[in-house]
Amino acid sequence: MAGPIPSSDLAGMFDGRLDVAAPLSDQQLREIPTKRGVFLLTAEDDRPILLTTAASIRSRLRGRLDENDPAQPTRSADLRTITRAVHWKLAGGHFETDWRYLELARAIWPKAYAKMLSWKPPWFVHVDPGEAYPHLQRTRDVFAAAGRYVGPFETARSAEKFIEIVQDAFDLCRDIQCLRRSPNAPRCAYGQMGRCLSPCDGTIGMDDYRRQVARAADFAAGLRAERVEQLKGLMQSAARELKFEQASALKARIERLAELDAPTYRHVSTGDEFRFLMIQPSGSRRRAKVFLADRGAVQKAEPLEYPLDAKKIQRRIDRMERFLAAAGSRTPDEAYRWRMGLVARSLFAGPSQGGLLIRWRRDLAAEEVGRAIAAAAGELGLSKKPRARRGEGKGPGASEAAPL
Repeated sequence: MAGPIPSSDLAGMFDGRLDVAAPLSDQQLREIPTKRGVFLLTAEDDRPILLTTAASIRSRLRGRLDENDPAQPTRSADLRTITRAVHWKLAGGHFETDWRYLELARAIWPKAYAKMLSWKPPWFVHVDPGEAYPHLQRTRDVFAAAGRYVGPFETARSAEKFIEIVQDAFDLCRDIQCLRRSPNAPRCAYGQMGRCLSPCDGTIGMDDYRRQVARAADFAAGLRAERVEQLKGLMQSAARELKFEQASALKARIERLAELDAPTYRHVSTGDEFRFLMIQPSGSRRRAKVFLADRGAVQKAEPLEYPLDAKKIQRRIDRMERFLAAAGSRTPDEAYRWRMGLVARSLFAGPSQGGLLIRWRRDLAAEEVGRAIAAAAGELGLSKKPRARRGEGKGPGASEAAPL
């Protein structure tokens, strides 16, 4: 339990507050929203007890503070005797709910909030071609060191497989311990098979090897056509010279590179391109919430009304440009990796759970954004038709609303 928080601070963090006495009465319950969001329970002197998310704040709160049924054993702590107030923050969809939870947990428990999160920072692949012994490695410490980052990857294994494919494409050293002993180490098994440039025994000098790693980093970041064409040229030359075994091996390498086109890697790009215009459900059929994500920074923008207006979409794009332009003035904080993890989780979840994430480009047009939102409208809960009133039907005398 954290120390007391001034009531004025809590008022600024949350949308509403209600003093309660458990078990909750019907009158108390009616004052608590049924919408999605985050709520905080506090004891005497506004000492925080519990922060949690809920699809319906009222229902979840009833389960925590209503009178327990002795016939139903529970592992949850009985908070009825110490809870004195509930504070709530409303949210539209899964992303906004978890983002609100992150920022509130960080404000209330700044030293312990990371242990309270249900997600992790995203996996990236890092390489610094300029270091003494450059090598590709997976990491969750995004931007913690100099060099290049590509990602995100949904799992550690997908990041490792990506590294293996890039190593195969450029015959890079796969044993960092061996690499660090170069040029005085014995040639490894890959080198003996002709699948490693062998910097370990000095077959290639470290300066030349670093240049090859730099080309591999460009390839990993998406510049793949040159290397693929180079391998195709080598395969064709080997075939013309009747070196069929060598041609077959080169063909297998080209096919391995094609694995990078699989859906597993559809979101992989450079770390600096981890920027998204995020369209999220609002709980309304006629409105979508908008968030801006720039690597480890997230900001809420004005919502969009549905059906869409191209001029209003353009204003959100302009807002994103201002957000990115202010990146240099934002002070980095320790939560940036957790925000990136939350954005990445939404990215991999797809529109039905994570909303619509549109990767930012400087030439991103309002028409393109509009088409993407329209295509995902059903998953975002958007509809041009007004919600039918209760009791209305299609029987005699009933009229059917025309789509807008």
